[in-house]
Amino acid sequence: MEKKRLVTRSDFDGLVCAMILRELDIIDEIKFVHPKDVQDGKVELSENDITTNLPFDPRVCLAFDHHESEVDRLRSIETGNKLVIEPGARSTARVVYNYYGGKETLPRVTEELMQAVDKGDSADFTLDEILDPKGWVLLHYLMDPRTGLGRFRNFRISNYDLMMQLISYCMDHSIDEILLLPDVKERVDLYFEQAELFKEQLKRIAKVYGKVVVLDLRNEETIHAGNRFMIYALYPETQISVHVAWGFQKQNTAVMIGKSIVNRGSDVDIGELCLKHGGGGHKNAGTCQLDNSSVDALLPEIIAALNK
Repeated sequence: MEKKRLVTRSDFDGLVCAMILRELDIIDEIKFVHPKDVQDGKVELSENDITTNLPFDPRVCLAFDHHESEVDRLRSIETGNKLVIEPGARSTARVVYNYYGGKETLPRVTEELMQAVDKGDSADFTLDEILDPKGWVLLHYLMDPRTGLGRFRNFRISNYDLMMQLISYCMDHSIDEILLLPDVKERVDLYFEQAELFKEQLKRIAKVYGKVVVLDLRNEETIHAGNRFMIYALYPETQISVHVAWGFQKQNTAVMIGKSIVNRGSDVDIGELCLKHGGGGHKNAGTCQLDNSSVDALLPEIIAALNK
């Protein structure tokens, strides 16, 4: 069988999807991309590609996902049996794992690893795991592009090279051994160096509107690195966060909305709201890219919808 290329996100879920497909000897190449670039058709895709956790593209051979908004978005599109979607699954890696036979086919992929990716991709973290992460939770934060470690240091090796190293290393090493790898430890040290600065910055710029806490990062010269859930630990009374930040080269503005994983009182469908503004996501989180000129007019509207 001809080997495929995996196209996925550069995060922990993407890493585990790559581990599973590499273990099955299905892929010989991996490309990490931004979901928005796939949605906008900027990524060259073909029959030779498998995508995971990305917007569906009809050119690919197989696409795996677990986002409910994809089910809605694709109602009118013929997916030709190429889309494997389990909206109830807690991670896309779990969808891939189940599709290829689970434990029987993949004995080296441990349940500990699968539980870690499920926990990470469904944001099932305790207050303590947000404030003082360890183990797999810490690795998840280090690999999350939203944590932002890459802005602070030219690491010895790039994130891409580290992901490639970890695909094979994670298969037969414990999480403690993984965190001690020099290239991982370099990121662990930076994460904890940044943690206090990050908390101070969040407290300085956060504005609370009812159930919503808004972080407008557009005027911040430095955005400190830290995990995306910290805001919920610092403002446990709020139910939803809205991050406003410049998009690539300030060409647009990214509005990233997420439900608190500490105070789970909101039943707003964020994916649906983002879909109305040309973005997407699922019930608990979503992103949309807005024109720079219309952000300030649209934000109050978005905040009002989230406060319903």
